Amino acid sequence: MPATFAGNSEWVRVTRHRPCPICGKPDWCGVSADGEVACCMRVESDRPARNGGWLHRITDAPPRPAPCLYVPPPTTPSGTTDWAAVLRRFGRDTRTAEVGRMATALGVSAGNLLRLGVCWAAPHRAWAFPMCDGRGKTIGVRLRAEDGKKWAVPGSHNGLFWPDDLAGSGPLLVCEGPTDTAALLDLGYDAIGRPSCTGAVRMVILAVHVLRRRDLVIMADADGPGIDGANRLAGALTAAGRRPKVIRPLQGKDARAWVQAGATRAVVDCAIANALYWRAPRG
Repeated sequence: MPATFAGNSEWVRVTRHRPCPICGKPDWCGVSADGEVACCMRVESDRPARNGGWLHRITDAPPRPAPCLYVPPPTTPSGTTDWAAVLRRFGRDTRTAEVGRMATALGVSAGNLLRLGVCWAAPHRAWAFPMCDGRGKTIGVRLRAEDGKKWAVPGSHNGLFWPDDLAGSGPLLVCEGPTDTAALLDLGYDAIGRPSCTGAVRMVILAVHVLRRRDLVIMADADGPGIDGANRLAGALTAAGRRPKVIRPLQGKDARAWVQAGATRAVVDCAIANALYWRAPRG
């Protein structure tokens, strides 16, 4: 649940002369009127705030690091699971014809689902997608049942849906989930997917650095949480020196629905061209 602190209902916005005591930036964050708590929109804590940021007691804040090009991700959680071996076992139960059937049901190509590593997880009676950290290492497996239910193999860590053979040219699109990623790959874009509308922010930042990409587009789901999550990611990328554009589907609730509704590469290119580079909201 989002955290709150009694007595901190009044907040003062940070400025250039009084920057955020947590991230050091002059905008988007706030400090409680009593000066005890900061609400930082860039640095995570274990106390999420209702506005999409994170609460920090200023007296507990660590010394602020020097500015850097990108925000380093947390260390990949240690564990003994060999996820590559798990996926190989699943792969032995995967039939190409069944992948084609799933692709048809989802409205995406089988080839791009396979680029994302899809396979049939027979013990779970679900389709499996590898999840990767910001360097492309598999750290978990997302499961998707035939009815659309989603969960993860126990012991998994949430990560990115990272396809094989990215072209390395044109914009890199960041969306939500493996099937939206497949839909954007079908249009010929380089794309990676997040596990949720708010997840894997630091992993995205590292992936962008590893892939050496500067032209970035965040594809937001067309609902409140999706748009808020896209803006939070855009703010974090901007703070890390990578200023993206944010677009949303003109039809449907997400990228895959938009493509199913008839969106072509030219239509999405036009939406990207008309979008402004992201700026922190005012007011």
